Amino acid sequence: MAAVIGAKAKPTRGFLLQLKRRVGFIEEGYKLLEMKRDELAKELRSDLEELASRRIGFEEKVEEALDAVAWMYASLGSMEASSWINPGGGLELEVLPRSVMGIQVPYVKILHMPEVRDKFKPVVRAAARKIHGILNDLVSVAELEARIERVAEDLEKTNRQVNALEKIVIPGYKRMIKYIEDMLEEAMLEEFTRTKFVKALLSRRRP
Repeated sequence: MAAVIGAKAKPTRGFLLQLKRRVGFIEEGYKLLEMKRDELAKELRSDLEELASRRIGFEEKVEEALDAVAWMYASLGSMEASSWINPGGGLELEVLPRSVMGIQVPYVKILHMPEVRDKFKPVVRAAARKIHGILNDLVSVAELEARIERVAEDLEKTNRQVNALEKIVIPGYKRMIKYIEDMLEEAMLEEFTRTKFVKALLSRRRP
């Protein structure tokens, strides 16, 4: 037990008061961690629901974009279609940190979007517009997935801390407090018995 809470049991009133104060601080921290755990769980549920909702529309857009690209390849042939890859410039992104409930999550900023130009062949322009239309959603979904991963990791860590305090640390302190209280009570009883015995002995010796 002493190894768990990092202290040896000293059967003194001062040490008992010290332990009780320490338990009070730990229980306050435990309550704060419980609140944090509940908020993280709420945030995670909300994010998962949002991700599921976004994916429904997003997957439909991806299918439409893939169909448009497939039609471009079928219309132009593989060689010519490949020559039109990345005709409007590349996608440039910047990943920045952002704090959500004290957790660092990535925020993706789009610096440059590929252009869809009128000079493109109609079939190329159609495919490019479809792909252009899903880029924002793609970045948004990837950002949300990364946030979910970070929140889930912090929730797991917080849950381990709560369980350790609830099942190991706090009970360990309370067992030690009970042990010291019992020791002090036993010492008081022994002192009372000894005092009573001495008084009785002295009273018998008096003339």
